[in-house]
Amino acid sequence: MMDQVGKEYGDDTLDGLVPPSQSSSHSSLELQDQDDYDYDSSYATPSTPIKPKKSLLFYLATIQAFIIIYQTEVILGTVLAICIGTAISTSYHGRHKKVNPFEAAHISHDYTTITSKYDLTLGSIDHWCLRGDDNNCRCEDPLVPMSKRSSGKWDAQHRENIKVAQAALMKLLASNADGAWNNYEGYTPGQDLDDMWIEGGEDDWVDGEGSRFDFGGDDYENFDPWADGNWDDGDDDGFGVPVEMPTDGEGRKLEDEGLDVVFIGDSITEQRQGTSLGKPVEDFTGIKEVFRKSYSKEKGGDFNGIAMGVAGDTAPNLLWRLMNGEMPYGLTPKVWWVGVGVNDLTMKGCSEEVALLGILRVVEEIQLSHPDDIIVINSLLPVKRNVNGLLEHLGKHHEDVALKKKEKNLLDEEMSQKRGHIDFWPSIVSINEQLSDFASAHKGVKFFNADSVFVEERQDGKYMKLDLFIDPVHPNVAGHKKWNNA
Repeated sequence: MMDQVGKEYGDDTLDGLVPPSQSSSHSSLELQDQDDYDYDSSYATPSTPIKPKKSLLFYLATIQAFIIIYQTEVILGTVLAICIGTAISTSYHGRHKKVNPFEAAHISHDYTTITSKYDLTLGSIDHWCLRGDDNNCRCEDPLVPMSKRSSGKWDAQHRENIKVAQAALMKLLASNADGAWNNYEGYTPGQDLDDMWIEGGEDDWVDGEGSRFDFGGDDYENFDPWADGNWDDGDDDGFGVPVEMPTDGEGRKLEDEGLDVVFIGDSITEQRQGTSLGKPVEDFTGIKEVFRKSYSKEKGGDFNGIAMGVAGDTAPNLLWRLMNGEMPYGLTPKVWWVGVGVNDLTMKGCSEEVALLGILRVVEEIQLSHPDDIIVINSLLPVKRNVNGLLEHLGKHHEDVALKKKEKNLLDEEMSQKRGHIDFWPSIVSINEQLSDFASAHKGVKFFNADSVFVEERQDGKYMKLDLFIDPVHPNVAGHKKWNNA
């Protein structure tokens, strides 16, 4: 061994002074001692302190300490979180709760007991707007007449309707030469009452208020009809002079001359005049001709009738028109045909009950002026919301089942921007049911359900007859033809 040490260090004189180096030739004792110290050096001299593992108890203790230190803040934060969570949950469930649309559209108040316009009140209205609130709509008071004379087009069409009504009256007066018609002061048998104010020349009808003067100017506000030179009994035809209604039963009515029906309403009625807000529409020309052939005996029709509509009108608009020239005294047909209400629902966003009240107010106004005439309330026509015309499903027991969200798939560009893009069918069904019940309870009032013309029932549900419509709302020529013949 010593020889080996000497060889390693190159000096034999170091014998006994330098400990020998390790070599493969160890004793069994030396190997055992070496094995005892054979471990990872990183544990012997660690570079970083060892971190103890944190248990669940540690975290619980930390939370407890935080609560003790910040007790007030924790309580207030917890209360705030509960309030916010409750508000969010209530809002979510309020908007996403599953409600049967037909049940939601149901009108609970009974209006069949109404006997006059004075029985109609706003106190029973549950909500004004179609979506269930009172603010997110543009509803008018359904019991108050509402003008739209700020619109020049609307006012022009209203005046045109007045001329239509007055033309019918003048036709009656001109055809009566036997003196039986004595309702208007100043009329003498054989007098020619047609002064061509409708067909041509200057129109001397003043604002549709019931007076016609030939004063040759447009200064209506400053005109004094009683001033010297402005009133000439010889020139006035007495047409606008208010007189008492005859009581002897000898006064003739327009129905004696064969006026069977007067249609009043909105754009669907104005289609029969071939116009929209007074402007001729090419697609409506055929509708106008169909109407003439059905409601002009001179054209081969079975009835005589006139149509007075204004596009976009609601029930309060129609009420104002009737009270301002479109329902003059003497215009007494056999039937008044009322077609209004869809704009209240789809354009104004009114609730079913508000729309219903508006229609009933119009009916009561006609009954007040013409208690012996028959009034027909036409049902609200369906509004397209599904590309296939699907309106509802039929349940196992034939009950109404509304469209699913994915089935309301009519593209926005195919729908009018003036109308709400929702499913109106449940609301239309509810209003029509109420109108039917009202008509059944009142003498002289009838209900015509146009579903028999425009809706068909298939095995899986009810569908619009799309071949009878020109757009999601208005019937086409074929639709009007079938409607007239129904």
